[in-house]
Amino acid sequence: MTKNIRLTNDNDIPNIEKLLDETFGPGRFARTAYRYREKRKLLPQYSYVYQACNDLLASISFCEIVINNKYVGLLLGPLAVKPSHVGKGYGISLVETSIELIKKNGGYCFIVLVGDIDYYKRFDFKKILRPIDLICPVNPDRLLILNLDKKLVIDELKVVKIT
Repeated sequence: MTKNIRLTNDNDIPNIEKLLDETFGPGRFARTAYRYREKRKLLPQYSYVYQACNDLLASISFCEIVINNKYVGLLLGPLAVKPSHVGKGYGISLVETSIELIKKNGGYCFIVLVGDIDYYKRFDFKKILRPIDLICPVNPDRLLILNLDKKLVIDELKVVKIT
């Protein structure tokens, strides 16, 4: 883990909220990740910030999510980078660090997110090619998964319901 990445603490919450407002605007509360968070809390052990010179420049968080009431995984999101610092690798560092820790700790079958495949394919995320039943509509081209368990074969499931 780089020296600039650390676990989120309660003192970070106002700065993270400001960062999320700057990054996603007021429409962020209608996003899929927020809808799931109405039911599921963020996992503090996988909520990180990237901080440099006392400035919070990026954040990432996860919550638990389940496929077909059987496979327990994580929903990544939001990942936010201060708009004036996009392209400097802070988001990449947060994703790499958190995935590494999730894999090391085990216990999860997958990580799912709604995002841009061109960005997330570097972390081995793939598009989910099956029809998905989600809490709200989402562009199927943006629904991505990182499979962490060989027992879970998404393409072999007849119905994929994420709760």
